[in-house]
Amino acid sequence: MQQIRTVSIGEVQAFLQNHPGGFLIDVLPPEFHVQQHIPGSSGVCVFETAFQEKMRALVPDMAAPLLVYGAGGSLDSAVAAEKLQREGYTDISLFAGGLEAWRKAGLPLEGEGVDFPVRDESPLPMFKEYMLIPEKSFIQWACHNTVHSHDGTLSVSGGELRFPHGPQGEGNGFLTMDMNGIACRDLAQDEMLPVLIAHLKSIDFFDVMAYPTAQLDILSLMPLTGATVTGRTHRLQGQLSVLRTERAIECDAELRNLPDGELSMFCQLVWDRTLWGVRYGSARFYRFLGMHSVDDNISLSAMLFFRSQRP
Repeated sequence: MQQIRTVSIGEVQAFLQNHPGGFLIDVLPPEFHVQQHIPGSSGVCVFETAFQEKMRALVPDMAAPLLVYGAGGSLDSAVAAEKLQREGYTDISLFAGGLEAWRKAGLPLEGEGVDFPVRDESPLPMFKEYMLIPEKSFIQWACHNTVHSHDGTLSVSGGELRFPHGPQGEGNGFLTMDMNGIACRDLAQDEMLPVLIAHLKSIDFFDVMAYPTAQLDILSLMPLTGATVTGRTHRLQGQLSVLRTERAIECDAELRNLPDGELSMFCQLVWDRTLWGVRYGSARFYRFLGMHSVDDNISLSAMLFFRSQRP
C-alpha cells in the first residue's frame, strides 16, 4: 500500500498546475466549504457516511492524484486520506495545515465569506436569559429491583436559565418538575401500567397529591475549562426539593446552541432517592422485603430545551 504524502503550502499551490488530472479535495461539511475554500477545490464531507461513494462518483480513476485538506489542527484530512487509501486510491497527498494555515499565509480563498476566518462552534450560550420550552423537554428515568426494571419519563413544567454576568460566565436558574407527569415506557401497552403509575404517585413513593411538583434551584452553572461542543460544558450545582426534603445535588451538563436562539441542556446522574425520603423497598429502612425490594438508585437523564429571551 502506497504511503500517504504530507505536503507543504507551496506544494498545494503547485498541485493543480502540476497535476491537471488531479483533484484538490476539501473534506469539511458543505456549509463551511461554501463559506471559504482553497481555489480549485471540490467539497466532499468526510463526516458523511456516503464519503467514499461520493468520492468514487467524483474521481472514478483510482490512480488519479488526490490532495486532501480540512480545517487545520484537526484529524479530518488524515482520516479522509486513510479512508481513500483503504478504498483503493493510490496517489494521495495530505495538507495537514489545512484552511487555517492557508489563510494565515495570506493566500487567496474562494467562497461567500472569505473576509473573516470560519469561527469555531462555541460551547457557551449566546444570550443572557432563556425560558424552558416544556413541550420539548423531559426527564428520562430508569429503576429496577432483583426481578424487574422499568423506565419512563417525567414532565418538566417550567424553568429558566440566567447568565447575569454574560453568557460566557456563571449561570443560575430553576426547573420545576410536574410529578403528575410520570409516565412508564416499558409498560405502555400493559394492563399493569395504571397500577404502577398509581403506585409511584402514592405515599409509597412521591406522594403526588401532597407534593405535585419537585423543584431544582440551580445555584451555579459554571463553564468547564477546555469545554467543547461534543462534551460536558458546565458544572451544575443546586438544591433539589422532593417531598419535604431539600438537598444539594451536582453533576456535569452539556449546553448546546441551537438554531433560532434556542439552547439545549443535557445532564445525567444516578439519584439516591432514599436521601430525599423516598424509602419504599429500600433495605436501608426495611427488613424482610422479599420481592418488594427496589434499588435505592434511579438513573436520570434530563433533555431540556430553552428559548432565548432576546433584549
